[in-house]
Amino acid sequence: MGVRHVSTGVAANAVLVALATAAVIGLTPVRSPAGLDGAGFYRRDCARCHGPHGRGDGPDSTLFTSPPRDLRSDFLGKYSTTELVRRVRRGSPLRLDVNPKALADREREVAALVAYVRQLPDVDPRRFAAGLDLYAQRCEACHGPYGRAAATTAAAGAQPRDLSDPAFQRETSDAALAVLVRHGRSGMPSLKPPLSPTDADTVASYVRLLSPGYELYVQFCANCHGDDGRGNPTAGLQVPPKVLDAAYMRTHDEAALGNAVWHMMRDKKPQMPHLRHQVSETAAQAIVEFLKGLQH
Repeated sequence: MGVRHVSTGVAANAVLVALATAAVIGLTPVRSPAGLDGAGFYRRDCARCHGPHGRGDGPDSTLFTSPPRDLRSDFLGKYSTTELVRRVRRGSPLRLDVNPKALADREREVAALVAYVRQLPDVDPRRFAAGLDLYAQRCEACHGPYGRAAATTAAAGAQPRDLSDPAFQRETSDAALAVLVRHGRSGMPSLKPPLSPTDADTVASYVRLLSPGYELYVQFCANCHGDDGRGNPTAGLQVPPKVLDAAYMRTHDEAALGNAVWHMMRDKKPQMPHLRHQVSETAAQAIVEFLKGLQH
């Protein structure tokens, strides 16, 4: 239902890539007083709906009957930075009407989402969060939030490996994946400083989850069900109506899970995420300052 990637900072190599590639689509990284990359946080947490320039034309905007808000159409000028940061992190979730035709066009993706949901009982939320944070710092600038090439990287002519490709996932062992994460491959920029073996294993465990189903889960489900299917406090729910744990999986076969997915995607209204637990005050401020900088 919303992208909610976490990052507590941006490593030096990721910043350099962001600086080099942001210009390709006209995004000038804005440095907040804390030294955070507002453009990077915006691309990670907001751009899929609100678009690369805040115009409400992101790749997921077609899912909604009413497009996401154009953040540059007098909206930013109405509020102080403090109030905008509060709205990003603590505002009341906004209901979004889903475009049924757009969802029908995605019917082929239900199987991918069901396959990912099946993995949720094995997701360790702490390890997931640590792996996601490291991935965001060290890998996302090139590989994008879902393992595919970031839009800016693709525009610059680079062709990083698609980490979410099911064939790549099937053919790469856990050990080989950890080595690849740490040492890269021919033509891949080296990570400086290199990942420690422990951090490489943590990133590899996160990369193992990347798939088309993971991307759909982030967009449609994680806002309520959380990273591990057991609930997301950000949604204002103590426990979601269905806890997607091992007991749930034992009582739901593929057909039952598919029906549940379609029920949620067709009949339930998603909410724009507010990121109190996922985005720090300083990161939210960096996002707001980046957006305000686009107006000049």
